[in-house]
Parts: sequence; C-alpha cells; structure tokens
Amino acid sequence: MVEMVWTEKHRPRSLNEIIGNEEAKLELVRWLRNWEEGKSDFPGILLVGPPGIGKTTAVHALANDFSYHVVELNASEYRTAEKIYEKLGSLGRSYTLERYFTGRERRIIVFFDEIDGIDPKEDRGGLDAVIEIAGKRDFPVVAAANVPDPQKHKKLFELFKVVEFRQLTPKHIIILLKRIVEREGLKIDYEIIKKIAERARGDARLAINMLQAASLGIPVESISQSLENLPLDELLRRLSSSISYYEIKQLIDANSSLWEDVIYTYFDIIARSPVLKFDAKIQLLDALSKIDIYLGRMNKERQFFYLRYLSHLIAWLIYNANRSGAVYDGRIPEYRLYKFVFNRDAREEFTELSEALGRSIHESRRKFTLYTLPTFCKLVKRKYSKLCEKLGMK
Repeated sequence: MVEMVWTEKHRPRSLNEIIGNEEAKLELVRWLRNWEEGKSDFPGILLVGPPGIGKTTAVHALANDFSYHVVELNASEYRTAEKIYEKLGSLGRSYTLERYFTGRERRIIVFFDEIDGIDPKEDRGGLDAVIEIAGKRDFPVVAAANVPDPQKHKKLFELFKVVEFRQLTPKHIIILLKRIVEREGLKIDYEIIKKIAERARGDARLAINMLQAASLGIPVESISQSLENLPLDELLRRLSSSISYYEIKQLIDANSSLWEDVIYTYFDIIARSPVLKFDAKIQLLDALSKIDIYLGRMNKERQFFYLRYLSHLIAWLIYNANRSGAVYDGRIPEYRLYKFVFNRDAREEFTELSEALGRSIHESRRKFTLYTLPTFCKLVKRKYSKLCEKLGMK
C-alpha cells in the first residue's frame, strides 16, 4: 500500500489546529463573520505571505469551521475573465440542480489561489473579474498571493482586506513535528526534529516532507531544502553546479518566474564562453532561439501550455551548457547583468513603447528598434543623448 503524503494526511481541519499566525486567523474569522452579517467594508480578503506557511490550509479550515464548501481556482489555470466566469457560471448551475434534487443548499467560499499569477495587463480582465465577483457579495471571496506586486495588483490591495501570514518560527515547527510524530507512533530523536525545524526556515510544508523522509531512514543532511523562490544569483549557481538533468529540471520548474532572466544570462554565458567549440556554441544558440520563440509566443498569446515544452528545453540547454563547460561563474560584467537581468522592468517598458511607436508608423517592433530608433537617436542626439547612451546607441 502506498504511503499517503503527510502534508495531506496531517492537514489541519480546523483553524484551532493550525499552529502560528494567530492574529491572521482571527482577522480571517472576523472578516467572514462581518461578511455574513453584511457589515464588512471589504468584499473580499487577500492572504499574503511566502509559500508553505498555511494560507491555503487556513482557507479550508475556515470553511470547515463555518460549514462552507471551498471552490478553488488557481491563477495558473483561470487567468482571464472569460475562464473565471465560465467556471463560476457552471458552478452556479450545478448547485441549483443539487438544491432542486436534494433540498439542501451548500454554502460556498470561492478561493483564488496564487492570484499574483494574474497579470492585469495581459490576462484580459482576470483581476477585474475577481473584484467584480467579490463586489456582488453572492458568496465570500478569498484570494491568496505569495509575492503580489503593489502596482500591478493595486486595485486588489485597495478593495480587499489584506491579511499577512508570516513564516513559522523554529519553535512552531518543532511543535508541529512533535504532534505528527505522536500521531504516527514514531520514535524520532529530538535532535533530528530540531535539525529539520532549522533547515525548513519557516516552511511548514517542507518541514513535514522532511520529517516523512526522515521516518523512512533518510538522513536529514541529504534532504534538499526548498527549491522555490530562490534569489537569482543562487539559482544560477545551483543550475551551473548541477550534473543531473532532472535536478536542473526541478530547479527550473520551481522558479518559473525567473525563466526570462535565466535565458538572458545563459545567452551571455554561451556567447562569450572561451571554452565552447564552434559547433557546440551554434547548437546551444539554436536551442536558445527556439526557447525565445516559445516564450514570446506564450507571453503574447497567453497560451500557458507552452510551459510544458519550455521547462524541458531550458533544462536541456543548461544541462548541455554545463557539460560543455559554459557555466555561471558569478563574474558576468556588471553592465550585462544590469541590462539583461536586473533591469527587466525597464526592458518590458521599452518593449511596450517600441511596439506602440512601431505601430504608429506601420512598422514592426523589430524594424523600428533596429533601424528607425537609431536614426531617430542620431538626429536628436544632443537632446536625447542620455536615452541613447542607456540604449547603447552611438
């Protein structure tokens, strides 16, 4: 018989069972009670905090405590207004039929998980649809975000009640793990539990996974830490030091928000590498061009099924670059890091601007950027000299 994953097996069913974040739990209960009585100033509530600290668990526990059924929509699947309304429309029909046949009415909470994955500009009214649905107050609306953008998600911050969930302390993690050990009837040394609590860095989900692995006799030292939300520099170092394709794939999948930066950096590494043979460099750059095409098509058309191909292609590229000796050594020239990595917001603004200007004179963005803009900069160099310098145009 396959052992059930402990993160699900020991998931709290009530808010009282959740360890830590006491104030956040109280705020959640207060908001729902006020919402039920029509006294809440906020049509919805937004839970903010890093992954693995109990936001989703808290929503399901709240629903259990107040006899609601959770309807969960993840932003990776429901990004546009059309898809969100389609899902909730069919939901309403199914509940009407259930009430007709059974005479019972189920109260529901609609939960938008990872709502920071919805881009207000790109995802065709997805965020506006969430706000409009909450404003109707037909049912409670809860959203959760790991790293929301105060500018992109400004309307959400203004209209929803924002509740912050904080990382658990090592003491909290130890209490949680000791509870699970007792339930499982295990004998695990306290020093192992303490070591897991320290390595988990406030991530309860990771701590439970590590405890389950330790219960099978796997040394704590060999259990990897969380791969999610790594700083770019650390991600690049891990990718370059990985000798396994599957390890690289795991790192890529866990840090999809950094894919574009990783691609730009590896283009720089491959193009400048003194150890790569000519044929190998051509092969890797050809793979990079395909990745760039898929990424551009995905972003333009919002067709996120391309992710399944991109993940493999990027992992293949890095794996073969590593084998050929083209690795990140932390010494990429500062101006390259600034231009291609740390200045991503400026790149995106420049892309939008060049597309708009190109359309205004009936040119493609590529033609405008390569030909018209340099000419323009030369003609008005004195007035726009600083802009031209930033763009690397003489």
